[in-house]
Amino acid sequence: MSSLACAFFSYLIGSFPTAFLLGKRLKKIDIRQAGTGNVGALNAYEVTGSATFGLIVATVDISKGVAATLLFGGGMIFSNNLGQASMMLAAMSVVTGHNYSVFIGFKGGRGLATAAGAFLVAQPLAIALFLAVYFLLRLLRAQLYLSSVIGILTGFVPVFWKLAPTFVSGLLASILLFVLLSKQISPLKNEIRNQTVHAH
Repeated sequence: MSSLACAFFSYLIGSFPTAFLLGKRLKKIDIRQAGTGNVGALNAYEVTGSATFGLIVATVDISKGVAATLLFGGGMIFSNNLGQASMMLAAMSVVTGHNYSVFIGFKGGRGLATAAGAFLVAQPLAIALFLAVYFLLRLLRAQLYLSSVIGILTGFVPVFWKLAPTFVSGLLASILLFVLLSKQISPLKNEIRNQTVHAH
């Protein structure tokens, strides 16, 4: 299977809009029009008040990352056997699909759960570092999205170190990092703005 086909099918897997479809089916809501409008597990939980519903959405979104990376990652079932580059291509494409789903007008979530699924297969240390930094900062009362951004950057250290030794895999990892951070910047700015207002 060609790299283009791997990217395409990984993107389609990521594009499955879990929170949108389950919200419509189970809760009779359009998640895009509720709360933050984010089509992901956190907004699903906050809008419905149901931890179970949020967990279901998160589990499916994680599974998308696992599935794409297992199916199309380096050396796996339908991969193109390009090692780290193939793994990063699958991870980048599935997260891009989640964040910018073709099925709901290129809207989507923030990609953390889907990226976690991809790295559960490709580089579990990235998840461990993200969680350690994220929860430490939250315990120190850091803002939610600031903690996420710092956690993402920390988690990508082993990604670049282990999975991106070549120009191609490094480029794909950089794109994936950009896709993840791009969905964190706006809410982070809002957090900082709100904190400044409250400080005054």
